Amino acid sequence: MLLRIALLLIVAYSGAVLWMWVRQEAYLFRPKRYEVLQEFERYRWDRQIDGITHQGWFLDKGAEKTVIYHGGNAEDLAGHCEVLFDGLEVNALLVNYRGYGESEGVPGEKKMVADCIAIFDLFCKEKNVSPTNIFLMGRSLGCGVAVQVAAARPQAAGVILVTPYESIAAIARSQYPWLPFGRMLRHPFLSIDHAPEIKMPALILLAEFDEVIPPETGHKLGDAWGGEKEIVTLPMGHNDINEHPAYFEAVNRFVK
Repeated sequence: MLLRIALLLIVAYSGAVLWMWVRQEAYLFRPKRYEVLQEFERYRWDRQIDGITHQGWFLDKGAEKTVIYHGGNAEDLAGHCEVLFDGLEVNALLVNYRGYGESEGVPGEKKMVADCIAIFDLFCKEKNVSPTNIFLMGRSLGCGVAVQVAAARPQAAGVILVTPYESIAAIARSQYPWLPFGRMLRHPFLSIDHAPEIKMPALILLAEFDEVIPPETGHKLGDAWGGEKEIVTLPMGHNDINEHPAYFEAVNRFVK
């Protein structure tokens, strides 16, 4: 009987591991579709990157500086134009990852990062903007993208990380501590490996009551950061942190 129970547990555990390995993209990338408000259609900035059409918006306020925003795993940036336009005092560039919104392709870490580096370069070239006037901003999953773009483009002015993390494995372990995520992830987003080498200043915004990404993993990333950093903890949850008045106050102060 004990042997039978042990075999059943082994089969169940192996099945759970196999399921998570096969389905990990479905858990990590959860693109949604939103209709952009008509008033933002004039800001459209759709571009071809690596043969893939990406849907984007350049919210031009005529400012010298621009924030390039990298969204979370369930964000169609069509639904974020109004928030950033109202909240930021500078320009903002939002481009949907491949597979998100109306962008073509299939999401994946390496391609997403390569796309975002190419978007950074293309924007600077088209607008004749110095990288020193560009700030990289990531939220949730997008922090892992923004960190890697910052590592590849150290000329950028700074990086803003909203509810960041050491790695996807660190988040997964907090939710499923019994699964061996370190060996099974195809998209690890190892921000902690890049952080010590990045010398640009960082603003790190943490949600005190974050129910998705433990704030301590954001603190660990901040501790490892190679440049100056400011860590601000707001008494909010993961999805509503931007609703706190101090959120955009901190972002605009940092960009200035």
